[in-house]
Amino acid sequence: MQNNNPQSTFGPDINEYTQNADFSVLAYTVDFIYLRASGSATGRFRIDRKFIQYAKSCRDYGIPCGAYHYAVPSYDLTTADQQCDDFIDALQQGFGVKDYGELFPVVDVEAPTDKSISTTALINWVDRFRKRFESKTRRRLMLYTGLFFIELYNNFNVPGKGYPLSNMPLWIAMYRDVPVNPAVPPDIGGWKRWKMWQYTEKGRIRGISSAVDLNWGPDSIDFLIQPRVVRGLQATMDNNNIYVKWDKNSDKDLLGYNIFVNNYWVGTVDRDATSFVIKNSKLTLQKNKPINVTIEAFDFDGEVSKTRAKVTL
Repeated sequence: MQNNNPQSTFGPDINEYTQNADFSVLAYTVDFIYLRASGSATGRFRIDRKFIQYAKSCRDYGIPCGAYHYAVPSYDLTTADQQCDDFIDALQQGFGVKDYGELFPVVDVEAPTDKSISTTALINWVDRFRKRFESKTRRRLMLYTGLFFIELYNNFNVPGKGYPLSNMPLWIAMYRDVPVNPAVPPDIGGWKRWKMWQYTEKGRIRGISSAVDLNWGPDSIDFLIQPRVVRGLQATMDNNNIYVKWDKNSDKDLLGYNIFVNNYWVGTVDRDATSFVIKNSKLTLQKNKPINVTIEAFDFDGEVSKTRAKVTL
């Protein structure tokens, strides 16, 4: 996998045990912050005691923020459903209704380390959690795990299926100060690039008095957040067509736009497009009823804008 570089974004991940977090200082120290939203290490789900407070502080100081759930996979796939739903609820308590944070939501998978379940069971559990989360939220889920953990579970390979999790954005833990570790994370588990790299658990930064996990991120925060809401949307109509225009998004990882009429998809265009023509003959429109044209941007990870821009005809 790649190394970090001078353009790499940088930030800590923190929880209720982090000491004296001063967000007024962190706002000038880091590019992003990840919070522990919830966990179930003992088998009993609970919300991190500082999550809601920390989430508010990040918003107050304009720090891009995301959150993770510490998961414990098992043979019982219904626990994936339960933990997923509880995590979704916890995120909304911290960020607001239908809001899951600026950064990728994350499932943290680093247990059980005694390998008390099979690799296939572990992968099936995570995949079920992932699919349920993404279906319910329309957000992409990132996977946090350690290099040692991937190795422990047979490189996350499932016979006959390959690497079912390798299309998830990866946040990998591999500490530089561990002598047996390589200089940079190796290709593993079907991944050839990390989205984030947790390189130490003993970091020191201004704004936090205790040692803290530190992470390198991609070269732009755009690669961690949802595409920006489309601006400048306009629409006009004649007897034959609806003519739609908008301002081009500035997102560095922008892939394209989805256009809708009355919540029905009518077209997808690439990142360089700023207009689209909809034939009225392709629509089912009710006479004298408002026509709502909406648009969302989407990126290379499949993330979409938090809300759709809207204009009514």
